[in-house]
Amino acid sequence: MLGLRQLKIKSKVTIVLLIVSLGSVGAISFLTWKRAETILTQRIFLQLTSVRASKSAEIESYFEFMYAQMKTLAEDRMIIAAMVEFDRAFTNLEEPITLDEDQGRDNSPENSDPGFIPEEDEENPETAVTEIPSAWQEAIRNYYSEEFLPRLAQNIDGEPIVEIYKPQERVAQYLQYHYIANNPKPVGQKDELMQADDNSEYSKIHALYHPPLRNLIKEFGYYDLFLIDPDTGHIIYSVYKETDFATSLTDGPYANSNFAAVVNAVRKNPEPAAVQIVDFARYRPSYGAPAAFFATPIYDGSQQVGILAAQLPVDRINNVLTGNRNWQNEGLGETGEVYLVGSDYLMRSVSRFLIEDRTGYLEALENLGIPEETIEDIQRLDTSILLQTVKTEGVLAAFQGEEGTKIIDDYRGIPVLSSYNLVDIKGVNWVILAEMDLAEAYAPLDNLKQYILTLSVVLALIVTSIALFSANSLVKPISLLIEDSRKIAGGNFQEGGLKYLARDELSSLVESFNEVIRKLKDQKDLVTAKEQENQKLLHRIVPESVGERLRIGDRKITQATEQATVLVAEIEGLTRLSKQWSIEEYAEILHGLINGFNEAAEKLDVLPLTSVGELYFAVCGLAVPRLDHAKRVMDLSLEILDGVRGFNHKYGCDLGVRIGIASGKMMAAAIDGKYLNYYIWGKTFVLAEHLIRYGPRGTIRVTEDVYDSLKDLYIFEVSEEREISPELGRVKTWQIDRKKERS
Repeated sequence: MLGLRQLKIKSKVTIVLLIVSLGSVGAISFLTWKRAETILTQRIFLQLTSVRASKSAEIESYFEFMYAQMKTLAEDRMIIAAMVEFDRAFTNLEEPITLDEDQGRDNSPENSDPGFIPEEDEENPETAVTEIPSAWQEAIRNYYSEEFLPRLAQNIDGEPIVEIYKPQERVAQYLQYHYIANNPKPVGQKDELMQADDNSEYSKIHALYHPPLRNLIKEFGYYDLFLIDPDTGHIIYSVYKETDFATSLTDGPYANSNFAAVVNAVRKNPEPAAVQIVDFARYRPSYGAPAAFFATPIYDGSQQVGILAAQLPVDRINNVLTGNRNWQNEGLGETGEVYLVGSDYLMRSVSRFLIEDRTGYLEALENLGIPEETIEDIQRLDTSILLQTVKTEGVLAAFQGEEGTKIIDDYRGIPVLSSYNLVDIKGVNWVILAEMDLAEAYAPLDNLKQYILTLSVVLALIVTSIALFSANSLVKPISLLIEDSRKIAGGNFQEGGLKYLARDELSSLVESFNEVIRKLKDQKDLVTAKEQENQKLLHRIVPESVGERLRIGDRKITQATEQATVLVAEIEGLTRLSKQWSIEEYAEILHGLINGFNEAAEKLDVLPLTSVGELYFAVCGLAVPRLDHAKRVMDLSLEILDGVRGFNHKYGCDLGVRIGIASGKMMAAAIDGKYLNYYIWGKTFVLAEHLIRYGPRGTIRVTEDVYDSLKDLYIFEVSEEREISPELGRVKTWQIDRKKERS
């Protein structure tokens, strides 16, 4: 307070002007920026919520339309008639098949089956058979092994086997032969065959109903349409004729698929107009593509005659959510997207970044530690659907029934503005999210911040210049006094002391300062010499960093690290040696041995600790982090072995040494009481102490962490796993023999 009273008025005005002006500029700038941030965040959240709500309504409307359409189709007389007639024809095919003379043969030389001989039926001029001709079975096998399974193998893990997928039932083999294996149309166009050339009742019915049903799925965007026997689960008709055609969803190769699940749901609830849906899953007949299914019972009057099912592709959902990949036209900028997440936390729509920035997207997943197999699947299948896990704050909040907006990290680990809510679709549990990268959303704020910062700097310079110019004449003598005082504070005790020419309030203070300076100068040299001597002694007891903290008055010093390496060496024979020599001789020789260890430790930047009896301790990486702490300690251990061997040779002794080395978490504390001590403790230190109890003399035993760090630099011999202690349990150790020779 006295110092403020002695200041001149201009100095006080200068200080007040600077504080008020610069403080006002800073406060206004900060408040302006925060207000702009709030407004921009709210605007973008409103925009994302609007887009999300629009897309959600569109998806919900699409599914409501699908529900209504499935109900309508199940009541359509054509669908009912088709179900009844296909079911009758399919059932007739399960009876012994009657073939014309030429049926059952493929007369082409490469496919002829001379071993197939039909049995005559005396009551029927045609030929009755109960087995599918071998030529047909071979054609089916060839289709699976050459067409279906190679394509399927590209999209699934493992190697698919023909026998798992090939139909076993006779009627399934019959229909798959005529409509798939013997179908002249290529894969993906099997639906273009209107009627098989087998003259069967089934093919005649197929020729009648297939064209309108085929047109129906093209018109409404279905992937496929199915008619299913509710009793047996047989798919008695499908438009696209994939490998599930004619198989049973009860005990066939696809009995565990999501298609079978939705059919079972209809069986459990066969009420008229009850539509069931099953969530997207990879469907193998569609070569592992994600597929969802609708299913509803078909009634002819009061009798259930079948099940109608429709397979939905993900394309329609993707087109809705991406705006046909026109994200910018949807108001989502360069990084915005809308996507769906299922209750299993997997995507139900494709990621924008996989489409537009494939490399960056995959690198982001790799940086997040996503399993390599998942990344490879995304690359191979070119989709994130049912592969990309999304378990963000927004998804978790939405599944808890919350609707809202947050700034979160998205599935790439990138900060985004996120708007989230559940989708109201009966039968599925999905979350819809609209998000935009925080960097893009806040780009205008960055420009504003740069403008405010520039303006603040300019105003600060102007205000400072004016204040300094106005107070220059008054501040000058004080500045001279301050300059001399700083020199003294820095240890520059000049002969003349402080210089001040004016005769005002400061003159008395200057005279007193000069008297103190003369006394301080005399004490400085003595204190400096003592301090240097004490520092050398202190650094021999504790690490240099600890010594510095003690020097500045810190008396409660603790250290901890997740990775350090400690060495415990047991020098066997020292006690026996002390009985052979005098105290003076023993002390001098022991001093030389331990000093040799300490000098080697100092060269390797390893901290030697106090020796106790026959034990010697050293640690590296605790006080000063070292990436190669394990190697430094290992090199010290080899130096200790060499030192003991040299000592034995020089003095004709038989000292032995066992060394234990462990890496891991350690703690230390400098206890500054009556006597200064530096203690280390922790599981790692205790483990190193236990290691010296095992193994012959002259060995270095290390823990698994040390072995993993140094196995490429040294040759280790595996030691047995031992029970160290109840607390430490069983520990696997290695024993080093020598340095690995370089090629």
